[in-house]
Amino acid sequence: MSSVSPVPMTEYVYLDTFGKEFGSMSDYGQDEWSKLNRRVVRKLSDTVVPVASFIGDKMYFGCTGIVVKSNEGGASILTSASLVRSDDDDRNMKSILMIQVRLPNGEATIGRVAHYDLHYNAAVIIIPPFPGLRAAFFDRHMEFGSHSNVVAVGRWFYTGRFMATAGILTDEPNGDYPEHMRISTCKIPMVMTGGPLIDSGGNFVGMNFYSMDRTPLLPSNKIVDFLVLKCVIKSGPEKTLKRKYESPRSKIENDSPEQNLKSISEKPASLLPSSEGTSSGESESEECVEFCFFPDFDEPLPVNEFTELIRNDLKPRGYPMPTRLGGGMHLVNTFEEEFVEDTWCKLSKKVASDTSRSVVSLASFKEDQRFFVCTGVFIDCIESTSRILTSASLIRSSPDEDNIADNLKIQVYLPNKLVVTGTLQHYNLEYNVAVISVMGFRCLRTAEFHNQVQIEPQREVVAVGRVFESGKLMATSGIVTGKEGKLDCKELMVTTCKITKAGIGGPLIDLDGNFLGMNFYGMKETYFLPRNIILGLMKHFEAERSVTDEVIYSKANRWPVPVPRWSYPSSRARRPQKFFMRKDVVKDLNAQDSRASTT
Repeated sequence: MSSVSPVPMTEYVYLDTFGKEFGSMSDYGQDEWSKLNRRVVRKLSDTVVPVASFIGDKMYFGCTGIVVKSNEGGASILTSASLVRSDDDDRNMKSILMIQVRLPNGEATIGRVAHYDLHYNAAVIIIPPFPGLRAAFFDRHMEFGSHSNVVAVGRWFYTGRFMATAGILTDEPNGDYPEHMRISTCKIPMVMTGGPLIDSGGNFVGMNFYSMDRTPLLPSNKIVDFLVLKCVIKSGPEKTLKRKYESPRSKIENDSPEQNLKSISEKPASLLPSSEGTSSGESESEECVEFCFFPDFDEPLPVNEFTELIRNDLKPRGYPMPTRLGGGMHLVNTFEEEFVEDTWCKLSKKVASDTSRSVVSLASFKEDQRFFVCTGVFIDCIESTSRILTSASLIRSSPDEDNIADNLKIQVYLPNKLVVTGTLQHYNLEYNVAVISVMGFRCLRTAEFHNQVQIEPQREVVAVGRVFESGKLMATSGIVTGKEGKLDCKELMVTTCKITKAGIGGPLIDLDGNFLGMNFYGMKETYFLPRNIILGLMKHFEAERSVTDEVIYSKANRWPVPVPRWSYPSSRARRPQKFFMRKDVVKDLNAQDSRASTT
């Protein structure tokens, strides 16, 4: 799941200062992506993320992180403890920081420190689950000799842009650095602190730290020791580790030299999410003994400029304010959440092109606050007026009421990226259908109603939606089921397509592009109103002269939509979070306690 950033990004206020303190992107414009092939870079885009800590709305420290674990329960990101070290006393952590992680899709989510080790200068940040993340695998048994060619990778927090510098591992004495550190000749800015050092095959060599003259790194074997001790990943028997090292997922696979990527420095950081999300470093483990502790980050929302910035970001979009600052807090049920799956490849080029030209996004506003957002599809164009079929949730006062909200303004995000004003022309609350007209625009494509098609169980279908703020077009596939829907409207049918709130009102099509129905949101399944019902409504609408001639409906149906809310995983159901220690560590602690009690 993706999350809306709870803090407005203040790029323009602090960008110059951040560049001076942490290293300018322009200083590292000669990125060494030619040392890596396209597949390595593509996978790094889902593993390497930018991380930053804030005091109020001002950045405290910005660096890079490495995803080391990702599953349905959340993600763990390894980074430098400099992210949260106190600037007054580096032996302590600063407790008033807000931590943010920018995800591969460009959005930011709040994280919190789950573990840290000041000796290794390493920290683990946990964030809510996000399906596009890919966990790195550090093999503690893989050796990297001196003079091995390596590449240091990092990401700029405000833009998500990748940076890379090349060098070699050296056998120089560590000097002022701890003896467990190694040294490379890669020259990095401070923003690449916490980022990975990899070899040309995509194997993870270690985690980089910033230094003026040379770059120290925490080797992969020490990283594994730290992550296993904190039970972020699990240790396994020798044969398990060896088998994983020899498998394709034990590293980022290598392509042929001809496929080397020249540069990714000017490309956007947001790439299509991968279906892989779990760490290949996990295996059967030594037994862990469970301890509990209460979250160390759960504070009331302060009354200051920082809170006002949050309010100014959330209120215009109709989102609630958080009641407090809590570890792992994130906003759920938003209109910006995208489909997890993206299945345009199942459609022919022509069908995909026609669909992209016919699908729009709509938003309704009450005064200066957004009221509802959904998807729509063009159904016809008469002279210079185009009409859009969408969900009446766009204008319904609430899911449980059978009237429309007063004084709404409607905006339409067109396929050509223009945003224009829409006008409510017809609606029917029994079937939750509305028709919006756009004057002065001639649509290029409309929904394909003409072909006679049968909607049968097991038929493969595609649900289409468009995000209002970004204009991104989304598609997710599934099949028609024979199940009976649980909503009040009994004419609804069910598919296995997984849509988000942004996809409400969007078209359901078959692989040939034929319009099969209009989608509605369900928590576990997606409902759609079949085309024959919609065609019947269109005939009734054609006989009307204005929006006041609403179709008389025979019964009131509920069309529930989950409301946006803040989720606080760290304090859900008042259950303490769990902390694991290896059984051998517990035995050592118990032995120390026994010796202390006898003295």
